[in-house]
Amino acid sequence: MLGKRLNKIIGLFACCALAPALGFGQADSSYHVVTPQVGLFPKYAPDELYRVAVSGFYRFYGTQTRNFTPYLLSTAGGQTTPTNQLFIGDDTQLPTLQLNVSGRPTLKTSWSFDIYTYQYLNGALGSAYGQQVVDSLRPSIQNPIEGTRLGGSMILNLGINFTATHETGFGSFTLHSGGIQWHVLSDLTMGSFRGYNRFTLFERNPWDPITNSVFGRYDKYYNEGAVDQDVRWGNRAFKGFVLEGAELPADLKAKILIGKTELNGGFSSTPNMSYGGQLVKQLNNGRYYGINTISSVTYADSLALEKVGFNTLTFEVNEKIKSFGLHVEAGMAQYFSPLHNKGWGQMLSGTITSPIKKNIPVISLHGFSIAPEVFNNNSVFLNSSVTEYTTNDIPAGSIGSSAVLRPTGSAMLRMGMMSNNRKGLDLNIEQTWDNISFNIGFGMNGEITPMSNVITYSHPINSLTRARFWRFAFPSNVGPYDRYSVIYRDVYETVNLTDDSSGVAVNKKYFSVFEPQIKFKTVAFNRPLYIFYLGYYSTAQRDWSAIPVLNEEAYIRQYASEFEIYYSITDGLVLSGYYGYERTIGNYLTDIDEVTRRPRNQTGNGYGAGLDIDLGRNAILYIRNRWANFSDASFADDTFRNQETIVELKIFF
Repeated sequence: MLGKRLNKIIGLFACCALAPALGFGQADSSYHVVTPQVGLFPKYAPDELYRVAVSGFYRFYGTQTRNFTPYLLSTAGGQTTPTNQLFIGDDTQLPTLQLNVSGRPTLKTSWSFDIYTYQYLNGALGSAYGQQVVDSLRPSIQNPIEGTRLGGSMILNLGINFTATHETGFGSFTLHSGGIQWHVLSDLTMGSFRGYNRFTLFERNPWDPITNSVFGRYDKYYNEGAVDQDVRWGNRAFKGFVLEGAELPADLKAKILIGKTELNGGFSSTPNMSYGGQLVKQLNNGRYYGINTISSVTYADSLALEKVGFNTLTFEVNEKIKSFGLHVEAGMAQYFSPLHNKGWGQMLSGTITSPIKKNIPVISLHGFSIAPEVFNNNSVFLNSSVTEYTTNDIPAGSIGSSAVLRPTGSAMLRMGMMSNNRKGLDLNIEQTWDNISFNIGFGMNGEITPMSNVITYSHPINSLTRARFWRFAFPSNVGPYDRYSVIYRDVYETVNLTDDSSGVAVNKKYFSVFEPQIKFKTVAFNRPLYIFYLGYYSTAQRDWSAIPVLNEEAYIRQYASEFEIYYSITDGLVLSGYYGYERTIGNYLTDIDEVTRRPRNQTGNGYGAGLDIDLGRNAILYIRNRWANFSDASFADDTFRNQETIVELKIFF
């Protein structure tokens, strides 16, 4: 099998690199470190506690794009999309090859690190991918340490981590230190948005794992409403010291964090750090009470006199009341800087869920209210009201810029997502009957205080195609009319409103969203067939509305529908299909084209077909072909039409 062969190759690499210093024994998928005097052929089996494990993945990703019409990427530079483009690699944060190396010297201690190569996000490609080495300078098999190595571009990805556990009569304590780790405290302090598992599967994410069966991903999504995700799902990256305490007296558990999140560090030479933790009282049946806190501080000057940062403190309850689930988190937060100190603001998020009973829909009701003073970039809610203090003059979209953290206006959000300066309600209903499953959501939220004359929204159809127009950068105010901003794997559009008073916002903005999802399972020619539908209907207007507003009272109306089909031709071959349709319409209180004198009138389409091919254990080949088109009947230059073929080979070992 391809996975086993690659595993042996990695094993040979590890042996060649480490054998001179450590010595290895047993040439299988596990590599055991032995003492130097034992040599390569030990007379006894090494202790399993000294095992060194090597695993990882290889990912080939190639994209061939044909743009049938040129699309203006920037009015300032006049760049347009090329007619034909072949790109080998992926401009994401995931590398092409990654090795994970770990060891456990004792039962209670472990270490790990990873090595990656060919991560293209920084755009430093040069004349070739990686480092070119002439044959005469390459290391020999007899002496692989000397010479110029082929892996010259290899570097640590998440750093070197150390974990140690110590058990006492008072409790069990675990220390994590070193490289990047993944942790969660709570939604309002430290965590990432998980949503209601309404998404499409046609175009894969770079971090998506592979399943034992080539059809397993689609089968699990139908049966469980979710797919396998890696350790980052729902967590936040943290680098530093994390001390966890479990089995403490009175059924308590605790966590203390001191270090940096992804928003600390970077290019600033001034001191900065994040710190926080939690204390949880555990009850039976998953019930608990907890206190969570997270704070961040960055010094804005070299003398460390001016502070920029935030403080957050919440109280959390997870209870059951007559079989109903109840989760509530409430607290306070503040943001401070040399130019901003409006004090503390309140925040509240609560969800009640009905019991799971056969043939009865599961209903959840979520409500939230987050004051405009509240700020926390490590939480699940977005920032739309606090303009962060800029500690450097690097333009937005450039590496190291802090301007990218400024609020994005009043965003039209997916159901369940939260923002500061808002309050709202979300109602979700789930039910499965025989071979059909429903997951339907209604959401409405509105601003607490009018603060901006801007609305932002994304395009659900062809969002990844748009993002690939601008590779290796996240520029703002680009496109034919300077109104698109690029973020990681997405592009959002900015709408300017005219119902203000001399440029000052006077009207609150309210948002309504309806998200239906239907999943259907059947059998065709004795093989499983799945059909998925996902809808997104969202509006922004000046008044509360429980359902999207379907007339000119809405600033922006956006309707999108996506259909997917997956058919298992054989146990090792899956045929997939995709169709998406999107309409976005603005009223006359939004931007007006100078030529047509009309507001936005946008239409987008996406068509796709693909194959999933099982290549053996832990190896799958994915092929996707996609046709996309977009046009605005009012803004003539905002038009594109293209075709993409994507080939992904992913191997885990």
